[in-house]
Amino acid sequence: MTNDELFGLPDFGHQEELLSLSPVARRVGGVDRPVARVLLDMPQPHMDHLFDYEIPEKMAAVEEGARVVVNVGQRKVDGFVVGRSEVTQVASLRPLARVVSPMRVLTPEVLELARAVAARQAAPVADCLRLAIPQRHARAEREFFDDPPSFGAPKVLDDAPWSAYIGGPEFATEVRAGSHPSAAVQMRARDRVHHLLPFLLSAVREAGESVLIVVPTPTIARQLAADVERLVGETPALMLSQDEHATRYRTFLAVLTGRARIVVGTRAAAWAPLEKLGMVVVVDDHHSALRERRSPYVHAREVLALRAKLSGASFVSFNFGPSPELAAMVQRGQVRWITPALSEHRGGVPQIMAAQDFRTEGIDLARMPSSVFAVTREGLTRGPVLFLVPEAGYVPVTACNRCRELATCPVCGGWLAISHPGAPLQCSRCSQVVRQFRCASCGGGQVRAARIGSQRTAQEVGRAFRGTPVHVAGVGQSAGLDGSARIVVSTPGVVPDVEGGYAAAVVLDSGYLLRSNRLDAEVHFLRIIAHAAAHTRARSEGGKMLVVGDVPTPLVGALHTWDMAGWAEGVLSERGPIALPPTSCWVEVRGDHAGLRDFLGLLRAVSAQAEGSPSSGAPRSGGADLPVDALLGGGAHDVVPGIAVLGPQVAGDGLVAYLRFPESERAEKTAAVYAAVREASARRVAGVRVRVDPEL
Repeated sequence: MTNDELFGLPDFGHQEELLSLSPVARRVGGVDRPVARVLLDMPQPHMDHLFDYEIPEKMAAVEEGARVVVNVGQRKVDGFVVGRSEVTQVASLRPLARVVSPMRVLTPEVLELARAVAARQAAPVADCLRLAIPQRHARAEREFFDDPPSFGAPKVLDDAPWSAYIGGPEFATEVRAGSHPSAAVQMRARDRVHHLLPFLLSAVREAGESVLIVVPTPTIARQLAADVERLVGETPALMLSQDEHATRYRTFLAVLTGRARIVVGTRAAAWAPLEKLGMVVVVDDHHSALRERRSPYVHAREVLALRAKLSGASFVSFNFGPSPELAAMVQRGQVRWITPALSEHRGGVPQIMAAQDFRTEGIDLARMPSSVFAVTREGLTRGPVLFLVPEAGYVPVTACNRCRELATCPVCGGWLAISHPGAPLQCSRCSQVVRQFRCASCGGGQVRAARIGSQRTAQEVGRAFRGTPVHVAGVGQSAGLDGSARIVVSTPGVVPDVEGGYAAAVVLDSGYLLRSNRLDAEVHFLRIIAHAAAHTRARSEGGKMLVVGDVPTPLVGALHTWDMAGWAEGVLSERGPIALPPTSCWVEVRGDHAGLRDFLGLLRAVSAQAEGSPSSGAPRSGGADLPVDALLGGGAHDVVPGIAVLGPQVAGDGLVAYLRFPESERAEKTAAVYAAVREASARRVAGVRVRVDPEL
């Protein structure tokens, strides 16, 4: 069917082909409850519903939650039995092809969570279950039951560390009483998660409930698991997506069978099938590693928040930096703020200075002004000094020396970089070596450094402070350093711990951390600087931090006061009137012009069908009565009442448009979006991809 034929009809939602007759239920004989309701592991949205299959007599013992293989057309497809029944509405049932394992790997709680996440993200339930349940590993399954692991008994700990926080003692009392309170904890710079978390773990475990802790990276997970075992006395299960298949499945079985009651892991651990869940914890919720890069594109914070709501458990987050999403949860009454007491706001923070405050009038700020050397020289008399730079490498980005345009690869358009002293220009995307550079804008033949990486910075600092050891930190270096005088050059996220903290810290090129069109650029900037400040000694101990670059005064002020919760609430109040996340839900729709047009037409049609009124009826406000083609002319127009479409704009080889609606109407509006997604999938509307909560 062509686009003209599809959208030339009075209204898609009222075509005769969409009228359905209710099928007649019939009873099936054979074994007890012989009809298996199977959820297929298929990514196509129009296949996102239950299918009925007959249970042969030899498979009569199959239980709900077991993994099976069924025939779909000429294919064999994995699936899960989610129910058994005596009746079916299908005229002729096909039998189950195979029971993969008798184990009930899909629990009712995880299925409920998967359905809730799928509804929130307008995605198939199968995409969620793919995250929740690892593929079976037969050998690991046999070995697990032959040699089950053992876990220690938890200790009873006091709540003294919570007394330094506003509302902390009250929160601790409620946790001990078993009332399952929820909180967003803005930590002091001197505190770490392992200072505050052990009491919560001991209280929840004393009540016989389990705890789920999600952190951004495997390094953090391993360290926190070791701290939990040392301080609480119970061995947690470590769930890491980077582990080999057998290890992952063995850990999954330990959690599934109740032999592990504390789980520490990366974002996939948010789906761990724990029994009697009493608390879920997320650490550093604005870390990019906590967001799924595949469908359902969900953030671990949202999975845990839904899970806490469904199971009646506590939701707790630990952060140094701000989070507008947590501020929105506070505003909606889902959690409460737990912030440092007023006397503690600045007590544990180093003296934070902006290099631009020392700038002489009329003189531009250099990359390393004299204040950098003064702070470093003084800091080295007392201990190690941290240099934080935005990027690793030598010269990760170059530019034409004549016109200052960024130097790009003639093959793929990627940035040209210099990997080490004397190395030729090389594309950072396709690795093409460029020996004869010619600027595409002015024809210039020489380049200059546009950004300086950690290796080049270490070289420059080493020349200025001869005789001082220089350490360049890298990914995977989890070991800490001693407290001797040295210079440590690091990028965000891999700052090594040192004994006693850094005597001073210098943040170079901080303006580059803000030079982004991303909505959360300032949020990520404050998060990065706050983590560096937490590694630096307190002001009372002589700790200093110098921020070099063009940084707005309010951001430096937020660091001074350490009031990240208040700053996040301010961001939330600014975004509300202009309908930006998290006050509004945004949906990204990618495709060519024809695909976008088809999808918007389907969205309008299924919405009209759901309302029971023809889309060709009375005019609607906000542009909801405009023809579909007119919606793609730019600006913001209502495609249906309450859902605005913005754009489209060119993105790569196609177009991208955004749908926008209030967060308070997410359930209703995402249901309409997913109905359109399913119709588009069934009608094979080509090249359209839909993503809820994109990174703006």
